Amino acid sequence: MFSFGVRSPKFRLAANPVKETDRRRTPEPGVLVFYTPEEIERLAGILESGDYRGHRLTRDAAEEFDDRRDAEAVRVAAYSGLRLGEQLALRWQDIDWAGSVLTISRAVSAGIGGPTKTGHVRRVQMADQSAAALKGLAQRSDFTSPDDYVFCNAYGRRLDGSALRRRYKHARDKAGLRPLRWHDLRHTFGSLLVAGGVDLVSVQDAMGHSQLATTSRYLHARPATERAAIFTDAFRLSDPAQRSGSPQRL
Repeated sequence: MFSFGVRSPKFRLAANPVKETDRRRTPEPGVLVFYTPEEIERLAGILESGDYRGHRLTRDAAEEFDDRRDAEAVRVAAYSGLRLGEQLALRWQDIDWAGSVLTISRAVSAGIGGPTKTGHVRRVQMADQSAAALKGLAQRSDFTSPDDYVFCNAYGRRLDGSALRRRYKHARDKAGLRPLRWHDLRHTFGSLLVAGGVDLVSVQDAMGHSQLATTSRYLHARPATERAAIFTDAFRLSDPAQRSGSPQRL
């Protein structure tokens, strides 16, 4: 900020008063934790059934609407890697069914709609699991016009992210799952892709990371033995007969 003030003709600071101060050391990020596909489906099932609501025997139509939508929201978060704000801003016009692609151009932050976190528009290829969840939501009787929100309440208004997170936590605890946050569903997406052998650049593009170093955190999900095998294959001779039986002197 002070450096900008020095450069700016508007502020014309004579010097940066904090130029010589030591930079705050940023701690190394911890290992990311994530759910398995089986855990994702267990969580979605608890939400869809309404079991997390306690000992109530019946649900009204609005509650059934909420539970079905929340279950699919979990699947889309885990299988598409959208940030919660991006998911809340998603409209039906952002879905290309023929190309199986989501266009992410908006996000909600502190209840206000605006650009994405990085300010960029990205296109996310939909896995079959994510597409199936969205197609399930598209079967509802209302709020499926191009400009309608995909994740809306029973009145078609944009979903409250705080309320969604609360219901998610209740369902997570009811399912007996590890206490991961909603945002960890996004980490689940990245970790499962890397564990499945998808290259980092493709994962970076899908998740909208501005730096590849951010995406590299997901390498922990790839088994060490698998990485060792990849390294071994990279050094393998195309013709084993070329291997010398004894070391050569240089």
